[in-house]
Amino acid sequence: MNISTINEEEIMNKLTKIFKDRFLIDLSEYTNNDLSKDLLSDTYKLTPGSLIYLFFDVEKEFNISIPEEDIVAGKFNSINNIFCIIKNQLEI
Repeated sequence: MNISTINEEEIMNKLTKIFKDRFLIDLSEYTNNDLSKDLLSDTYKLTPGSLIYLFFDVEKEFNISIPEEDIVAGKFNSINNIFCIIKNQLEI
């Protein structure tokens, strides 16, 4: 698949696979509201170290560089925010 032709559904499918493979978390079991919750919350129970793995998994899977300003601004904190970062970097 050409990464430039990826759509929103494919982004979410790839994110879901990352969470299942890396953290054994099945995002299909979560509500849309849950996707906005902080990844360090009791909903997901990830650790700060887990976010580092997630950061590199996302960059590798989508062949993107996550902007430092997004990290500093605290935007790499929920599924929905990470989805938006990916979407913005892929410019779709």
